Amino acid sequence: MFIADMHCDSILEVNSQRGLRSKYNMSGEHPHLQFFASWVACKGESAPARRKRLMRLLDVYLAERSRLGLVAVESAVDLNFAIECEKDASIFAIEGGGGLFADSEELINLYRAGLRVLGIAWDTNELASSSFDTVDNGLSPAGRELVTRASEMGIILDVSHLSDRSTAELLDITPYPVIATHSNFREICSHPRNLPRSLASKIVARGGVIGLNLCPDFVTDDCKPDMTDLLRHVDFALENYGEDSLGFGFDIDGTDGKYPKGLGEECSIHDSVIELLSKHYSSSVVEKLAGLNVVNFLKNNL
Repeated sequence: MFIADMHCDSILEVNSQRGLRSKYNMSGEHPHLQFFASWVACKGESAPARRKRLMRLLDVYLAERSRLGLVAVESAVDLNFAIECEKDASIFAIEGGGGLFADSEELINLYRAGLRVLGIAWDTNELASSSFDTVDNGLSPAGRELVTRASEMGIILDVSHLSDRSTAELLDITPYPVIATHSNFREICSHPRNLPRSLASKIVARGGVIGLNLCPDFVTDDCKPDMTDLLRHVDFALENYGEDSLGFGFDIDGTDGKYPKGLGEECSIHDSVIELLSKHYSSSVVEKLAGLNVVNFLKNNL
């Protein structure tokens, strides 16, 4: 089995005592592709400060990727190599595009440095409205332009933090499949960060994949989820969108250390979830959820 997880915030946790990989943020039993997100949406931070933050996080990622011997996945060829050689691998992503792309060369330079997944807004910015804002103005002209440029370059667009209108407009602009790297389903939990049925259906119909998020706020409305609550999201996806629609997007190191009851940071969270899924679904479905769906998406879109 090859594991793939579309979102973690572990770059933010790297310091002199702790590296990019921990005992809980990747599988201890299977080769693993991890999307490492650089969060650059600190509220009130100026555009130059956000760019400086991004460059620092990129330097941290590149140094740690080299130290750990992770395969840099920037193309389908890289991904096939990691799978065939059973190597752990990584993809560099950006979470929050505010203040970063005034100069058109910045996107090109980031692509050359390895950027392959882009969420253009975490908080509402000059590009798009986010799901955290009660006012939903959708994409701005600059946001529309960035969506077009990124799509044409082969950068995969991530809609997880976008407002409903921003997501709908993005889907209208780009002809390519998109992903929701770490979003659950609003029919199961009403949080605005989760996808409504209408948008989830469009993402899947386009060939995209949705990442199952472990953040308690997005699992159940009472904010005290257990594993049964998590399985409700899995069941909803399987029943409504099919077994090729869902992957992992666990948001590890982005949940303030809080997870559904039964999960913790004492051991690999991925291995624990796979063990749970194996008790409820066939081995072929578990393999798809744990990595194959994301792998197939990347092979078709990198």
